[in-house]
Amino acid sequence: MREWKKAAEQIMACEERPLKVFLLGATDTGKTTLAAFLAGMAVGAGLKVAVVDADVGQSEIGPPGSVGVGFADGPVERLRDIRPSFACFVGSNSPELLSFTTIAAVKTAVDRAAAASPDVIIIDTTGLVWGRTARFLKNAKIELLRPTHLVALQRDLEVEHLLRPWETLASPGLRVLRLPVSPRAVEKGRRDRRAYRERAFRQYLASAAPREFDLERTALFRTTYLTGRPMGESQVRLLADDLRCKVVHAEWLPDGVFIVARGYFELEGIERIKEREGVSEVFLTKVDRFENLLVGLLDRERELLGVGSLAGIDWRRRRATIWTPLDEEALERVAGIEFGILKVMPNGQEGGKIHPNDI
Repeated sequence: MREWKKAAEQIMACEERPLKVFLLGATDTGKTTLAAFLAGMAVGAGLKVAVVDADVGQSEIGPPGSVGVGFADGPVERLRDIRPSFACFVGSNSPELLSFTTIAAVKTAVDRAAAASPDVIIIDTTGLVWGRTARFLKNAKIELLRPTHLVALQRDLEVEHLLRPWETLASPGLRVLRLPVSPRAVEKGRRDRRAYRERAFRQYLASAAPREFDLERTALFRTTYLTGRPMGESQVRLLADDLRCKVVHAEWLPDGVFIVARGYFELEGIERIKEREGVSEVFLTKVDRFENLLVGLLDRERELLGVGSLAGIDWRRRRATIWTPLDEEALERVAGIEFGILKVMPNGQEGGKIHPNDI
């Protein structure tokens, strides 16, 4: 499109380095297509280009459910043409419920891209543009990343509420560009977007195999499990009697008791536990909250090696079985596991989400 080409030339004419181009737009407005177009134009102009793919629901750079970083070193027709060089795990298909995690991942990814001294960093984002979460998420990213350009794709005025504060403030060095949606952009339904995500997971996990991890020797992130002092068998049996159910794991925490139960339980049992143990909080979750969760596998520097689907946990042996395509060399480097909130089966099928506080 003529408007897109004019915008690209205007952006690249700026002398500031690195240029940080932050893309805004609702779902199915063509942000990813625009990101690829801008990357291709910049490469053609002889510039060093980094792309941060922060569209966790429709990832094209890096594993599904992550924020990926890649460097364009040739013609770019689609973002998936760019080889990923780094990724940050988010663990969901949307930033909702994981706003702070998503913001931290994008900031880390942009910093990692900037460390390679590119001329241009293009930041693709999700289509979440309405509601309080969208306002918080997008404004926090802009505040942290300090882009040189906000480039908005809109059919009408759907992102004006995000642009107006920054344009009114007249932030030094920040330029706002409004572009029309490409006539080739097709609005997809929720079912189509889910099918795209599941296809991406299916392709990523196509060569996955079940691998066992010793959780007592592995750093665990975004879960309460194994962060306290595990209880003995006699104490666990008392908890099971209180709740009238099977208790597979329990541990003391500084602020209460954490319990993993199987099946239905009696809510009245929670009050009995508080009274007997002298605690004010009982954090109770179920075994199935941990099953089929999307997880990130990290090395000692907390860099993402890959993702996997958590088949389940052997609570007695404290070992996890995870379906992952990582090879033996990468598996030897796994030092941490980061828990997501999206359930993904080994065949790529999504199975809903848990709340971050559930585990």
